[in-house]
Amino acid sequence: MRINFRKIIKSYQKSKNDYEYFFKSDHWKRGYDKKNILLNFKNLKNFRNNSLSFGLDTRVGSIDKQRRLYEEIKKQISEEFVNNNLSNKNIGNLKNCLVVKDKLVDPNALFHINCLHEIMSCLKKKNDEINLICEIGAGFGSLSRIFANTFINSKIIIVDLPEANYLCSYYLLKNFPNKRYLFYSDLKENILSKDTIKDKEIIIIPPWVKFENLKIDIYSNIRSFMEMDYNVIQFYFDQIQKNISNDGIFVNINRYNKKTVGYSVKLENYPYDENWSVLTSKLAWNHLNVHTLITKRNNNFSNIYKELNRIKWLRRVNNLKINKHFIKNILPHDIFLFFQKIYHYFRR
Repeated sequence: MRINFRKIIKSYQKSKNDYEYFFKSDHWKRGYDKKNILLNFKNLKNFRNNSLSFGLDTRVGSIDKQRRLYEEIKKQISEEFVNNNLSNKNIGNLKNCLVVKDKLVDPNALFHINCLHEIMSCLKKKNDEINLICEIGAGFGSLSRIFANTFINSKIIIVDLPEANYLCSYYLLKNFPNKRYLFYSDLKENILSKDTIKDKEIIIIPPWVKFENLKIDIYSNIRSFMEMDYNVIQFYFDQIQKNISNDGIFVNINRYNKKTVGYSVKLENYPYDENWSVLTSKLAWNHLNVHTLITKRNNNFSNIYKELNRIKWLRRVNNLKINKHFIKNILPHDIFLFFQKIYHYFRR
C-alpha cells in the first residue's frame, strides 16, 4: 500500500505539471484555488472535515434528517440493498454522521446508492457481464466505491481533474487496498488501451488521457457536467458516443440549470446525437432541481430529442417554483451565496 500512496503523490504532481486547463471551468478554478494550501498528503486522512471535499460532498445535515433519508430510501428500495452498499469505514473522517449497525448513513452515499438502484433497473446484462465502467467526474470516489462493491469483476475507469483524483485515489485505496490500480504516473504515454489496463481493476486518470479501442458498458456523470463549460461537455459526449459499447448505457444525473461557470449550463442543451433511446427520465431522488436521465446506445430507435424538449419544459416549470432555485435565479450570485451561508450557519 505504501508504494501506491507514493504513486498517488507522484500522479498528482505529474498531472499538475501536465495540467490542460481547457478542462477546468471557472467553477473549479474558484473551488480548488482556495484549497491549494490543504492539498498536502498529511491532510487527506481528514479530507471530509477539513473542507478538501467541499463541492464534491453532500452536507450531512442533522441526525434527524439523516435518519429520515435513511428510512425513506429503505422503503423505496430495500433495507438489504441499502445496507449492503453503505460503508463501515469512515475514510476522510466525516463528522456528525448517523451510524446504524456499524454502517455510516452518509447522505452522499445514500444518493449514490439510489443512483446504483436506477442503473441496475436499466441493465439487461448481469453484473459479471459488465466489463468496463467509466465514471466522469467521480469526485472523491463515493459512487466509485459502490460500483467496485457491486461490479466486482469489472474494471472501473475514473476520469476527473487532478485535485479530485488525488482525493479519490486515497479514498478508494483505503477502501480496497488489495485491488490492482493504474494511476496517472504509471502511464508512459497519455493513452489508455486494452493492453495498459489488462491486469488492472481501478484506473484513475485526468481527462486529457485518450482512449484507444475501449468499449465502455456503463458511462456515468453524476452532478458534474453542470459545473463544466459547454465545450468540455462536448468533448466528453464525443468520447462517450465513440467509445460506448453496443447497448451500453449512459447515466446522466445533473441539474436542469446551473450558472457557476459564468453562464447557464442547461441539461436540455447537452449534445446528444440521435442514437440514444431513453430508459429512465425523472426528477432525481431527494433533489428539487436535478434530473435523472439514463439512455441506451441504440442505432435503430431514438427518442432522445423528444425527451430533451420535455426536460426543457420541466426546467421552466421548476424555475417558477418558490424554492431556493427560484430565489437563486432572481438574486445576484454573490448575494445568494451570502444568504445561503447565513442559512447553513443557523441550521448547524
